[in-house]
Amino acid sequence: MSPSTPSIVYDLESKKTFAEVGGYNNNALLGVSFLGLYSYSQNKYFSFFEQDLPKLEQILLAEKPTIIGFNSISFDNVVLQPYFKTLKMNELPQVDILADIHRTLGFRMKLESVAQATLGEGKSGSGLDAIRYYREGNLEALAKYCLDDVRITHDVYEYGCKHGYILYTSGGEYFHMPVEWSTQPTIMQELQRAYRNHNQVNLVYVQLTDIARTVLNIQQADILDLDDKTATVYSHSDNSKRLCQIDRITDLTIQEQTSAYQESLF
Repeated sequence: MSPSTPSIVYDLESKKTFAEVGGYNNNALLGVSFLGLYSYSQNKYFSFFEQDLPKLEQILLAEKPTIIGFNSISFDNVVLQPYFKTLKMNELPQVDILADIHRTLGFRMKLESVAQATLGEGKSGSGLDAIRYYREGNLEALAKYCLDDVRITHDVYEYGCKHGYILYTSGGEYFHMPVEWSTQPTIMQELQRAYRNHNQVNLVYVQLTDIARTVLNIQQADILDLDDKTATVYSHSDNSKRLCQIDRITDLTIQEQTSAYQESLF
């Protein structure tokens, strides 16, 4: 679900630690080792090393996109700003997922926690790992780690667009946090419409177990039953019947084909 205005999702890795620059109030001194970016307009991921950042400024000046990130207003934008001569990062439109969490819930949490609850997967490492990769000259590992964070941030944002909320855990329980950046019909609303009109759907479902995360593409599915937490669907493509948690549906498309499920033959 692409935003209605030019938008990018980005994340960067720093050259130095907070301890090396005198604490959390000196983000602008950290330096950029690598920056990963997803462009909605091009549906593509891009990589920028430190020497490439002037080129990035020209791109952003031309497009003036909405900036989507996780702690981007207080961290990424501030670390990046010294590399730009003209563009003021925090003057661009912003969707900062962590800032939204803090404003809504009154506390902060790590991307790892949000991703585990919302997507059923976590980060591939930590910021300190990225600094180590940079200092070892392992640029491939550095780029992979950062771009993975961009992908996860993108997927959390997309989940919010499609559901109208993201998930977090507290005391071992899952909770919904409404988001303001969702402007399209939510997956629940689309499920209700398809159920009401007897339309088949194609959906992407994340099946979680204690040992695995499996992404299922369920095609040509009739919605047999629907409540506020689950949807019972029958897929004609593989003749399977499943009880799906709505929180774990990550994408849904309504088909023109109408339902054709029969519980038994007459």
